Amino acid sequence: MVKCLGWVDAHTKLKYARCILMYKIKHDMVPGYLSSSFVPVTAGHSYNTRGASRGDLFVTGGPRTAHKRTLGYLGAIDWNSLPVETWQAPSLGKFKSKCVQVLLQSLF
Repeated sequence: MVKCLGWVDAHTKLKYARCILMYKIKHDMVPGYLSSSFVPVTAGHSYNTRGASRGDLFVTGGPRTAHKRTLGYLGAIDWNSLPVETWQAPSLGKFKSKCVQVLLQSLF
């Protein structure tokens, strides 16, 4: 019934909110203490990997379940899962609309 009505589940809404926060972090729209938690993959090594050439963020953490619920982990995972065209949106409004399209395509 949820898919029939076009509603999104709570997990997708949280992912959308994290993606918006990550856009703000990447474009210096938030305080520095948030943006300092995220580093690009290229800062960790000089190899030309897929993640480095795309501009992915380094996913920190270990195998503990508690860490996998933090913004540092989930934010990087969500940001890296978006297409590069979505990242490169010129404004927050355009990013939001592109992000909604990507997330709805993954649902249905």
